[in-house]
Amino acid sequence: MLFHTFGKQLIRIITLCVFCTANASAADKGQTINIVGSEWPPYITKHDMTKGAAMDLVTRVFRRAGYNPVSRIETWPRTLEGTKIGIYDVIAAVWYTPERNKKLHYSDPYFENVIRFVKEKGTTIRFRDLSDLKGLIIGVVDNYAYGKEFDDAKGLIKVSNNHVIQNLLLLQQGRIDLTLGDQWVIRNELTRYFPTASKEFEFFGKPVSKRKLHIAVSRANPGHERIIAAFNKALKAMKADGTYAKILARHRKRLIKLQETPL
Repeated sequence: MLFHTFGKQLIRIITLCVFCTANASAADKGQTINIVGSEWPPYITKHDMTKGAAMDLVTRVFRRAGYNPVSRIETWPRTLEGTKIGIYDVIAAVWYTPERNKKLHYSDPYFENVIRFVKEKGTTIRFRDLSDLKGLIIGVVDNYAYGKEFDDAKGLIKVSNNHVIQNLLLLQQGRIDLTLGDQWVIRNELTRYFPTASKEFEFFGKPVSKRKLHIAVSRANPGHERIIAAFNKALKAMKADGTYAKILARHRKRLIKLQETPL
């Protein structure tokens, strides 16, 4: 009799646990999730209805995961600090660093940023390693992380400007020898500001660096593991069924192409 009573209670407890778990999962479905990113065309931008390729992809992944994503564009300091203290749930586009990892929980990478050199067509500059570029004037953007090898390289003449487009204009005018940047960013700047100049430029040599792009959630957020797990699962499903490739192809198609010259 005692065993029979205990068995009934055990069944009730198991049923209640299952019910609570189901309700918790159901509660996540349709839950609003606040996503933030800083202006970084064409990945995150106010000049596009989808708010850029990265923001578009991230919000669609969260919809697939059952969330109701609400996106916002802020400055980078507000994006980073706002997420750390819980104003926002998710940073839409962020590179991994060991320091940030102490406070941010990262997703699987969903894109790879490729940094390439750009030169005028017809010039005979070659690039096998950075020593080939000594004595050349290279246009860079202030406070941009091009990769440790380039950032720490000695003997390079680097001229800093605030924007990629400034370097492209200087390159067109012959005032610098080359510049560099993310492939999509370079193509976006030319598409937006002077598309006819795309015939004058080309990517050349091996990539200067490659960086994986992630979303991140504050480790102080009690649901950070659940949010990242849901994102990773939905991302994997979208890659498997072709949705992921279609989204990126649509954004890539908007950008003019640049010729790529090998080493």
